[in-house]
Amino acid sequence: MLCEYFRYIDLEGVYEQLAAYSSHETYSLSNIQEQFSETLSSVFEDLSYITCEDDAVRDKLKPIELAALVGDTIEEDLDRLAAAANISMPGPRSSTGTVISKLTTLSITSSFGDFDYWQKTSFLAYQYDFLCWLYSKGKFAEGFEVYEMILRNFGEISAKYALNLSFAKQNEIASNIARERAQKRHASTNKKKTELLDEWVRTGTEYKSRADFCRIVSRREGLKERTAQEWIQAYERERR
Repeated sequence: MLCEYFRYIDLEGVYEQLAAYSSHETYSLSNIQEQFSETLSSVFEDLSYITCEDDAVRDKLKPIELAALVGDTIEEDLDRLAAAANISMPGPRSSTGTVISKLTTLSITSSFGDFDYWQKTSFLAYQYDFLCWLYSKGKFAEGFEVYEMILRNFGEISAKYALNLSFAKQNEIASNIARERAQKRHASTNKKKTELLDEWVRTGTEYKSRADFCRIVSRREGLKERTAQEWIQAYERERR
């Protein structure tokens, strides 16, 4: 593992696929389960920006190089959190009970300690890694415990983010992240959306139904059928 404390998520796979990932077209990111992929795509994108703030340098890094740097950042942040909690980080072979117990301690420390937005985001990535592992093992009851901790961390991250917007540097980073994300996420998707709607206008009457059109075209284009349906429904509403 490129992050010493991870036991499930393949970071190299994440950064190999992240630039092309879109929740409209792709079911999962790397080996991450589909239901967690969209959230974690944003988490790992954010961590890549803070790990390497120079766009030109970051764009030249190989996926494994960027993944290793992000892994190091996460390790450093977790070590700082564990030191504040006066505990050691659980190893990849620690029992489920041990990890959950230490996660609880780390969560409390994170809530009341002096940790910034990015350190809490590293902790969020670690929490999700363990949740993904639990899910892969069918340990859903334990997964629910971890997910409750994740929700609390999310709330604290949102609050920390709002406070940090008053600082010029944080504001600049946030703007850059939003701009880069919008460009990467939507360029390919918007092109496919336009092409699909054009085809619907031109050839829609040749199909038995809208559902039939969406089923055939989505398979051909690698889209989710539900996404195609939503695009056409929105288009039809706008025309009324």
